Amino acid sequence: MKISVEVEDLKPGLTNSYTVASYVRAILKLRALRREVANALLEVERRKKAINGRHLAGRQLAEAQRVLEELGIEGNLDDHSGA
Repeated sequence: MKISVEVEDLKPGLTNSYTVASYVRAILKLRALRREVANALLEVERRKKAINGRHLAGRQLAEAQRVLEELGIEGNLDDHSGA
């Protein structure tokens, strides 16, 4: 999976400084990435609620934990940091 964000170039004449324009684009990129992370967290919660609503919730959450560990992602399923 790859997350990419596109940031439009600044309007000509808004700044003559390449450094300022680069800084502003970096901030815009950060804001866009934060929105994507927030959307991903909401999706995780929706999917977890869907699993919890099933009669095999415990088994499915355990399987999800196993798959995450096989992918090298350790930690509690309630910790969405990905650490």
